[in-house]
Amino acid sequence: MHVLILPSWYFQAGRNDIGGQNFHVLAKALREEQIDARIFYAHFSPGGPISKKISFEIEGTVPTWRVKQWFLPLMLPFIFRRWVNKYVHEISQYIKEEGKPGLIHAQSYLAAIIADEVKKKWNIPFIYTEHLSRFIENKISSSHKTLISKCCNNAAYITCVSPGLKSKLQAYTKKNIEVVPNFYDPIIFYDEPSNEKNKIFTWISIGEPSYTKGLDILINAFGMVTQKLPNAEMQLIFIDDIKDKEDLMKQAAHLRVDQKIKWTGLISQTRIKDILNQVHALISASRLETFGNVIIEAQACGLPVICSRTDGAVYIVSSPEQGILVDIDNEEALAKAMIDMYNGYNRYNSMSIVNAVSSRFRKDVVISQWKKLYHSSHLHTFN
Repeated sequence: MHVLILPSWYFQAGRNDIGGQNFHVLAKALREEQIDARIFYAHFSPGGPISKKISFEIEGTVPTWRVKQWFLPLMLPFIFRRWVNKYVHEISQYIKEEGKPGLIHAQSYLAAIIADEVKKKWNIPFIYTEHLSRFIENKISSSHKTLISKCCNNAAYITCVSPGLKSKLQAYTKKNIEVVPNFYDPIIFYDEPSNEKNKIFTWISIGEPSYTKGLDILINAFGMVTQKLPNAEMQLIFIDDIKDKEDLMKQAAHLRVDQKIKWTGLISQTRIKDILNQVHALISASRLETFGNVIIEAQACGLPVICSRTDGAVYIVSSPEQGILVDIDNEEALAKAMIDMYNGYNRYNSMSIVNAVSSRFRKDVVISQWKKLYHSSHLHTFN
């Protein structure tokens, strides 16, 4: 089955950027299940080249088509319409050269708008999957809302990654929306009990942008913890290419915890797994999260977590055995949770934590849900 995955955003070729990796990982997992999943991504932006550049590469087993060209910012409706037409034209060229997909899987609403137009022209059914936090923030452009409702109503299926996001997206359609979460790969992320933990109690935070991820809140809470537990040896590791690093370092220096914080920069998933198996707990202080890949990846490595009550964290952390949930933007509550976890760390059982996420978010569990949707008789009524 030829499935064309359309991302609304995607990482640059050859980079480890976190953004859009979910779509690549999905395509790779589907190909392992003998589904001919491919990626098509057109990046039309003011930073693109004047002359159109088209590339095809097998990127980590996934056939990937990329188009890049200069284009105006998508600020006005008539420019957005030109963008849609241009994108549909490029997909039509792909279809003429590579054959008609049996299904398009549109990742987020911009891709779904494109898929809806392609369906009109080529009669190809599409699934619309939403990930975007802007629905939770109520920051969807008013000019896009009617288009979102239209592509919802024309999609064969609508899915999203958490119940919280589903409740927001449901305002755009009366059709049923299914929750199909993101997943982790147990070949990459797994508990290694034989590995020794760091001698110093180590917290870890993964991801940026810093404000959305609540890194300022976390540093303040960490400062409180070190004041209340002056004799405790502990450190905090930040992973990712954090653009506000210098400001955060100044904040840490002001709180006199800068020497207790390490910054790794952007690193590979394999290296992240190695670090997860050496540290003691993950903290996700996010102000907003539709899901939370780093939470399930840390839990797959047996780590307890402390998470702010985002839509994603509430969905994932369903038991106190997995960790502690705290109110968003509450550094005092976060500090208290850190102290509680530090003092009661022995009550967390890594095997119980792994089992809690394995039964819901392991790759094969989630891919079986996608296969069921892909092969649904309802999809094939469109052909």
